[in-house]
Amino acid sequence: MKTVNSVQTQLCLTAAALAGSAMGFEQAASAAINTTFSNVNIAVPATFGGVYIDLGTGATGGGSFAGWDFNPYQTASGLGFYWGGDLIGGQRSGGVETALLSAIYADLAIGTVVGPGSNFTSAIQGANPNYRDTGVSYLGFRFNNGGVFNYGYAAIQTTAGTGNGNGFPATILGWVFDDSGSSITVQTIPAPGAAGLLGLLAAGSITRRRKVA
Repeated sequence: MKTVNSVQTQLCLTAAALAGSAMGFEQAASAAINTTFSNVNIAVPATFGGVYIDLGTGATGGGSFAGWDFNPYQTASGLGFYWGGDLIGGQRSGGVETALLSAIYADLAIGTVVGPGSNFTSAIQGANPNYRDTGVSYLGFRFNNGGVFNYGYAAIQTTAGTGNGNGFPATILGWVFDDSGSSITVQTIPAPGAAGLLGLLAAGSITRRRKVA
């Protein structure tokens, strides 16, 4: 009988621990409800068209479509970034630059805050040099989401090359943004497996806001 009680007690403790863990994930997901995470591994074609991405919904296309925000593509000198969306207060969507008016996209360090106080550029050739070398870089960005700038960051894997091959192959590994319009702090984007596990544990607790036209 003692053994049975011990086993029953252990089972109860284990169940309680699992419930507590699940609650913890749910609370964490609820706390981050204004932040949408997408780990998609989108290959950027080495073509003039590249890939068009709706950062709010995750939709992609090989050509321009209603609602697209970000278009990484191949220019004559390598990977380039083109930004869509209507202007807000005379300002357009774009990526965080290394310094005011540098027109060079920064490779942001973990812990960097992206928000209204950041400096942004929409320079097509601003991908040079940080997004034409080999490695994973973090691009901070803002985009028009229903008439409000949302701030976020993307993990982009690129490869050093020559000529118009600079930066290719290139892959958008994933991105995160705060859909409340608040600032966001750059954090490491987990591998797809880790993201999938978190998604399963937090199923039903995370909601996404679709872009409003």
